[in-house]
Amino acid sequence: MVPRAQLRVFAPLEAFEPSERERWSSYVRAGGGLTRREVAETEDEIVAARLLTGRSPLGPQAALVRRAGRRVLVCPLDLELRAAYALATFRRRVPDDVVGSFVPDAGVRDRLEELSATARPPHILDEPWAVPLHWFVAFSPRERHITEPAGASRPRITHLTTCGQAVRRLEEAIEIVEATVEDSEDVLAALAGICAWADAFDPNSLLELDYGRVAALLAPEELREDTTCAQVWEALECLRDGDLLGAAAAYGVVRARWARWRAKQQAS
Repeated sequence: MVPRAQLRVFAPLEAFEPSERERWSSYVRAGGGLTRREVAETEDEIVAARLLTGRSPLGPQAALVRRAGRRVLVCPLDLELRAAYALATFRRRVPDDVVGSFVPDAGVRDRLEELSATARPPHILDEPWAVPLHWFVAFSPRERHITEPAGASRPRITHLTTCGQAVRRLEEAIEIVEATVEDSEDVLAALAGICAWADAFDPNSLLELDYGRVAALLAPEELREDTTCAQVWEALECLRDGDLLGAAAAYGVVRARWARWRAKQQAS
C-alpha cells in the first residue's frame, strides 16, 4: 500500500445541512464511527473499489467520530467524493485514452466526473509518501502532538487546530510570501488551495494533520525529533523580518528532510 498523510476536518453536527445532520446524528446514536486503524487498513482498497466498480464495501456512509467536551464532531470519509477528486487529478496527468484502462466502467467515470464538477470539498485530503510542507502552515508548533500507542514500534504524530485558526495563519503566510518572494506562484497556489479548502468548513471544525502511514517511513527517533512545523514558521518569520538568508536556511532544512520521500511521488 502507498503510505499517505492526511488532513481531516471534523465538523460539529450542527454545521451540517439539516438532512446530513440527521443522517450523521443517527449514525452516532447507533454507535457508528470507525477507528483510525480501521480506516488506515481498508481505505486504499475502498477507494480502488469505488473507482473500479462505483461501490464501496463500507456502504454509503462511514466516518471518524470524535468528541470535544459535549460536542460531537464527524469526519465523513467522503469516499465517492475523494474518488472523484482522485480521478480528476489522474486525468490531468495522463492521456485520456489511458484513463479507460484504469477505470473501465464508463458509467462510473461519468458519475465521478459529475461529482467532481460540483466543487464540493471532501472532509479529507490525502498525500502519498510525504507530508506537504505547506500543510504545516495551518498549524502552530504548539499544536503538535506525539503519542506512544501501546505495543506500537513508533510514535504517532498529529497536529490539531480549528479551521478558523488555520485560515488566519494561511492568509498571513500568503501575505508574507506575496510581499517578499519573487516567482512564488506555485507556493502561493498551494497555500491558497489549502486556505480555500479549510475556509469551506465551519470555523469551529477541528482540522487534524495526521502523518498516517508516512510515519512508517521515518525512524522512531526521527519522528520524535521532527520539528517541521516550527521550522516552516521560522522560515516565514524570517521572511517577514527581511532575513532572506535565515528563511532560506530554515526552509532548506525541512525541504531536505522530506526530499527523499517526496521523490517517490514523482517515481510513482
